[in-house]
Amino acid sequence: MAWDEWERLKADAAQRMQIDHLADPGGGGGGGPSGSFGGSAPDLVASKGPWLKASGVAQELQTTTKSGLTDLKTAHEGLKGGTGGFASTAALNEILPTWENRLASVRDECDRLQGALTRTGHDFGEIDPAVAREVNDVKIGSTPDWAR
Repeated sequence: MAWDEWERLKADAAQRMQIDHLADPGGGGGGGPSGSFGGSAPDLVASKGPWLKASGVAQELQTTTKSGLTDLKTAHEGLKGGTGGFASTAALNEILPTWENRLASVRDECDRLQGALTRTGHDFGEIDPAVAREVNDVKIGSTPDWAR
């Protein structure tokens, strides 16, 4: 493959990857000379910040749900003592297990999400820059590797 052909293929791929029709009206998006293959600003910027922030929110939700589950159980124990025989007490006893199951499911899902979001954030923060360094370390002269 000739060097000029390789450069043309890269340019064609860059053109296909651009989402010009979805460009942000305030700047960003789009391509051309300022796109990731030809200029100063990449079209897509990924960072670990949003992922780690979402992970923190999931952890807060998990903690809050766990606390709510404990509060629900404690409140229900206090209810048993002074309200025996009331219809509302029987109804609360009936629905308590379903609420415990729902809150436990939310707690467990938040715990799972927290771990997944943290790992994803670290991947963006560690793996992507490492790959970028490796790619940038590739020395490209005017002669292709196969011709050296």
